[in-house]
Amino acid sequence: MAIGLTAVTALIVVVGFHAATGAAAPGDDTARQGITLAPPDGALSADVGATDQPTTTPAASPTTTEPPAVEPPAVESPDTSVAPTTTEPIAEAITALSRPVVVLYGDSLAWEARDSFTQTLAAHPGMQVVTRTFGGTAICDWLATMADDAASLTPGMVVVEFSGNSFTPCMQGGDGLPLDATAVTERYRADAATVVATFAPIGTQVVFAGAPTSGPSADGVGRLNALYEELANRLTGVSYVDAGAAVLADDSYTLTLPCLSSEPCGGGYNSDGVAVNVVRAADGVHFCPVSGQAVQGVTEDCPVWSSGAYRYGIALAAPVVDALDAATTG
Repeated sequence: MAIGLTAVTALIVVVGFHAATGAAAPGDDTARQGITLAPPDGALSADVGATDQPTTTPAASPTTTEPPAVEPPAVESPDTSVAPTTTEPIAEAITALSRPVVVLYGDSLAWEARDSFTQTLAAHPGMQVVTRTFGGTAICDWLATMADDAASLTPGMVVVEFSGNSFTPCMQGGDGLPLDATAVTERYRADAATVVATFAPIGTQVVFAGAPTSGPSADGVGRLNALYEELANRLTGVSYVDAGAAVLADDSYTLTLPCLSSEPCGGGYNSDGVAVNVVRAADGVHFCPVSGQAVQGVTEDCPVWSSGAYRYGIALAAPVVDALDAATTG
């Protein structure tokens, strides 16, 4: 069952999260690529480095160190921010969490949004939130970690976001060469099924999250949304959230969106005189307004307010929030 955009939008506008999502950029890109292309056994935390044990904290204490806030440019304007919308029912497939443990797995898009994801869940005491995200990775890079998490954390829900990277060794063919587009899709299909098979026996709800449409500057970035949605429609205990729609305009790529009432507003005005924020990076794929070109899927921390990452993180958390609401109203 798919989660609708209206419900995600309603959640975005009521979350009060006023912290910058980025920090000063870390050092050498090459070193970071080394981590990305050969993820160690065990968990990669939300930080760049690897940890031998899963990094878990209550949601009120995010897994990453709070970065210094960056004051966005002031914009004097009438109140043109997006107002709350009426919430439509979220997917019936989402039920109350069996255990208050949630794990987010993903590539650079989830990595950029990890702080927003964690902060969105901070209002729910007792939640244990774990993030396993890093740029350039694919589902297959995390299958061993997922098996370990299933045994040690027994999460109530996992949110799985991967947009189609094929940089790492597990995404190569038996001859060591890169897979073609068809083979990449089939590898993701098989690995997504493995995710479900890993968590289904312990009653973990699996949510696959869609990525946003890429911009004209993006070259051949594949999207697997239809594949994930098909799995959700076919398998019990599996859901799909169209998280990418949170940074689109009428399901189409856009560089800017009207400012939300719950965020800083510093992107100027659009042609209609509405105050906006930049929600996508110059590469047409990522979110940071000032980021450079990603290197094999790896991006730097964003040093300014990232409205796109903020919106995407809230959208990724929407199924978790719905499951928590189901627990209190059920």
